[in-house]
Amino acid sequence: MAKCDLSIILDDPQAAHAGGGKVSGVVRVQVDADVACKGLEVKSLWRTHGRGNVATDTAGTLTLFEGQWQAGETQEYRFELPIAHWPPSFQGYYLSVDHYVDARAKIPWAFDPKASEPFQVVASCGPEETQATEQSAQMKGIAGCFVSMFVLAALVGFGLTLTAFGVFALLLLIIPLLGGVWWFFRKFLPKYLLGDVRVDFSESYVSPGATASGQLVIRPRKNVSINEIDLHFHARERCVSGSGSNRTTHRHTFVDTHESIHAATTLTAGKEHRFPLNVSIPEDAAYSLNLSDNEVIWSTTLRVDIPRWPDWVKEIPLLVLPSGENAGSNEAKASPADVLSAVSASPQSFDATDTGGMEGANQITFKETAHHVWSVREDRSQVEELAEAISGLSFDLEAEIERRLLYAGEDDPHVFKDGYAVWAHYLDPPLPLVLYVPHELADEFEQIGRDVWRGSGTIVGWDALHGRLQIKLESPS
Repeated sequence: MAKCDLSIILDDPQAAHAGGGKVSGVVRVQVDADVACKGLEVKSLWRTHGRGNVATDTAGTLTLFEGQWQAGETQEYRFELPIAHWPPSFQGYYLSVDHYVDARAKIPWAFDPKASEPFQVVASCGPEETQATEQSAQMKGIAGCFVSMFVLAALVGFGLTLTAFGVFALLLLIIPLLGGVWWFFRKFLPKYLLGDVRVDFSESYVSPGATASGQLVIRPRKNVSINEIDLHFHARERCVSGSGSNRTTHRHTFVDTHESIHAATTLTAGKEHRFPLNVSIPEDAAYSLNLSDNEVIWSTTLRVDIPRWPDWVKEIPLLVLPSGENAGSNEAKASPADVLSAVSASPQSFDATDTGGMEGANQITFKETAHHVWSVREDRSQVEELAEAISGLSFDLEAEIERRLLYAGEDDPHVFKDGYAVWAHYLDPPLPLVLYVPHELADEFEQIGRDVWRGSGTIVGWDALHGRLQIKLESPS
């Protein structure tokens, strides 16, 4: 029998906490008998539930107490723990992701009392998956080349090995030969007829409520008549349970739509034919997840229907990740007048532990500015009015890097010549940012990865599409 009982009381149990933020509260201990505690440990973590093998990770751990408890006591210990940046809370059909504060009292020669309290987490940024996805696509292309070489080698050696090893050799070769036949009909023949086929999307990922835009480009070797070009857009949960011979895959499709891109036509030989692609992501779309054996997968499958010939088919993965507009907790909104007044009335001095100060008359810190923007981020008119008011202010700041963007200067007037843009977020609050990096800082950002960057920059506006404060960085002197 436990000699004490634990319970966890969160400061705001109904709040939707921002990923990367903090969760706080108290651990209450009710003691039934004198007991020595070797450590009252509390931690913030997430874990999966459902059909798949459990995935979990801990964001932070604290030891709140070590010592003696007396019978009849009720003690409370405050805590503040970091929250994992990713993944957010998710409730699906086969897969759920939950965040918890867990407490445990280590009692010698007795069962350790435990308590657990769930809390809600919304995403303030996404994982670094874009680069991994692009590398995966490249590896698939390389794998295709190896398959073709292997098929040729298998066909050449088939007769020789069959004579030498008989039926056993036949069994060894049947599987790769079947794979080669599949590749020949599904990959080689469509490409032979259609020639160079490309699928280009302008962004490597898209946010809920937005549209992924791209194009299908076909340059056939000869005139080709087609029945139709269609697009199949789908999203599914994929969970794997067990291991080895007991490994089982569970799938559930929750979005499944078909759209005709182009009706029957004839593609002219040697000419590039471009077909625009627009994939609308639902406002309430679940984010893409890849948590060990638990995934949420969004993808688009394109098919060119060729009469009396194998169809050309390609599946293109889409990463659905947060834009930053909907991230955050239940903080009270401030009116534009209140926020602008706070900015203009900020104190002349600032704490050196804050993230820098403005070079000018007011010396408002970037931390204060970020809090003002964070408080109105869900109201587009308010946040744009505030961003316009603070545009041109320069700060020392720090930010945790998320990923480098793919677009160049023609897509965004703030991008430096020979520079690029980077998505990042401030640490507290986790305000999403777009950092415009000059060419002189390129090497520094290539080496920093997802670590915290520190430097100077000037606010230049608000990215309404992705919900991010735009900051143009200063070149090193």
